[in-house]
Amino acid sequence: MLANAINANEALSRDFEFQVEVLSDNALIPLKDMMGKLVTIALVRNDGTLRYFNGYVFDFSLVRTDAGFAFYRMTLKPWLAFLRLRQNSRVFQNLNICELCEQTFDDYQQRDYRYAITGKTPNTTLMVQYNESDYNHLHRRLEQAGLYYWYEHSAEGHTLWIGDDSTLGKSIEGEGTMRFQNAAGAMEDDGIHQWSPVRHVSSGKVAVNSYNFKNARSNRMDRPSLNPQGKVAPLEVYEDTGAYGFKDDEAGEALATRRMEEIDARGQDFSAEGNDRAAQPGRSFRLTEHFSGGARGRDDDDAPLEDRAGREYLIVSVHHQASNNYQDGRHALSHYGNTLTCLRKSKRWRPHVGLNSRDVRIYGVQTATVVGHKGSEILTDEFGRVRLQFHWDRDHKFDAASSPWVRVMTSMAGNRFGMIGIPRVGQEVVVTFLDGVCDRPLVIGCVYNAANMPPWELPANKTQSGILTRSTREGSRDNANALRFEDLKGKEEVWLHAERDQRIEVEHDESHSVGNDRSKTVGRDETVQVKHDRTETVGNDEKITVHGKRTERVDGEEKIDIGGTRVETVGQNDIVTIAGTRIETVMLAKNEMVMLEKALEVGDNYGVLVGGSMATTVARSQVELVGQSKDTRAGTTYTITAKDSFEITVGSASLKMTSDGAITISGTRINIGASGPVHINGKDVDVN
Repeated sequence: MLANAINANEALSRDFEFQVEVLSDNALIPLKDMMGKLVTIALVRNDGTLRYFNGYVFDFSLVRTDAGFAFYRMTLKPWLAFLRLRQNSRVFQNLNICELCEQTFDDYQQRDYRYAITGKTPNTTLMVQYNESDYNHLHRRLEQAGLYYWYEHSAEGHTLWIGDDSTLGKSIEGEGTMRFQNAAGAMEDDGIHQWSPVRHVSSGKVAVNSYNFKNARSNRMDRPSLNPQGKVAPLEVYEDTGAYGFKDDEAGEALATRRMEEIDARGQDFSAEGNDRAAQPGRSFRLTEHFSGGARGRDDDDAPLEDRAGREYLIVSVHHQASNNYQDGRHALSHYGNTLTCLRKSKRWRPHVGLNSRDVRIYGVQTATVVGHKGSEILTDEFGRVRLQFHWDRDHKFDAASSPWVRVMTSMAGNRFGMIGIPRVGQEVVVTFLDGVCDRPLVIGCVYNAANMPPWELPANKTQSGILTRSTREGSRDNANALRFEDLKGKEEVWLHAERDQRIEVEHDESHSVGNDRSKTVGRDETVQVKHDRTETVGNDEKITVHGKRTERVDGEEKIDIGGTRVETVGQNDIVTIAGTRIETVMLAKNEMVMLEKALEVGDNYGVLVGGSMATTVARSQVELVGQSKDTRAGTTYTITAKDSFEITVGSASLKMTSDGAITISGTRINIGASGPVHINGKDVDVN
């Protein structure tokens, strides 16, 4: 096949597209056999060297047949254009832009690329490709990073070059110059015959803002334009990049600089027409023999500008038109012409966001699965974040490597206060995306599914609501803390369950009110500590049953006031120890019954005062021992009655009276003294 004509478009950060008309003597070429073939077109320069146009066939059609020739039209595009043909959804983590390119390009056998990057390429924590082609995703990232690309062609293929500084671009082949000439034609030397500087009104300042939750503040950076705007006021572009827009001040300054350079690159350019076959995007040249060469001017600050004769221009885009005119005969002249768009090389050219890509936003919510290490049930960090795997993610394995940390929303979050509930591994969570940006997921809730059903059977328990957690690790459905509300009319209930311990702390007052009965069961010990007063009032009866021992201690005074009868029953012994004095007052009668023995021991004095009569009844014997003296006094009458005998003994003296009427007085000496008469009466009176 012979190339008859080519209409080619090339530009920085653009896929080239070559429309080529080819001739063949075969009108039956199978079109499908041409798909994806690598084709090289050579353009002969005036000096005999070749300028190559190389690309893959993306379109091939039979146009017509004429004079024994079959006319075909083919469209050549770069290998990068194959990335448009595959759409994917996947998650990239902790990669820089070069690593992202490499991971993406690895799936394409036609890949051929190089880097011309001099600056930093920091890692990005999360980059999500969602329902978009590899081409769109990669261009979104390149544009955000301010990286541009161009192609270098050879007879064997074409190489994609990715760079970050267009001011370092190489010069065009040859001497690096393009000559300005007033006339142009195929037989003339390569050059430019039309040169037009163009100015565009543009913004004069860029400011960017971002929020970083790790330092809980907004970061703002700005950068003024380096492109004088004449009398136009420096209008500002303020861009809120949202959460995670940039990490720190250094990254913010770099972003503002890139955005300003994008705008400045569109504020001034140069259009040209000519036939210089060395023109290709990404290369630079010096314009010679133009009337503006050597002219100097002054900028807005009255500083001298550079010598225009030495000024270099970066080629941003080229449109080529060339033809061989084979049908016109062997000696027919070929034709070549081009149009160029250029930029002063001293100004960096960067692709603006959206040049080759569409923005990808998720304006809604999705669900995902919480993941973690093998065997773990909860995986979180100091911010309460979790790791996720989206349902559409085909590459990861539902483990801790499936995503970076993702923040979790709660209804209240303050400085060491708020509400928290860490979603657990295996739970399905609801995820939104801050500003719709798919790189910025945020967990806003959880949902039940077939693997994680509600805690209470539904719809049978549809009137119940509450909270039920799960003991971890390896807790079963029977291991949980719970708070449940039953709202069924007539059976309303609040149920609180602690799987193990429960602690309630009240720093001031606490009040409980129970409208009906209250039941409390303690399976083991109970300790109540009241550091000040305690008042307990029972409106009716109180019953306390202690099946074991009971110890009650009162460090101060104790007062018991019983309005009615008191009955106290002790099953065995009753021991009362009083360290001081005991006073017992019975307003009416007191009846004390001891079924067996009773012992009363008084360490010192013992006094009994009876306001009325006192009767002592002893069913059997009574023994009374007085260590020293005993004084018994009766105000009027003192009567002693014994049924059988009555005996008084003092040392060797005694007085004994018996029931038969005998009275016996014995002693070593008996003295009878009377202040009056002494009468002795008896049947017989013996005086020895």
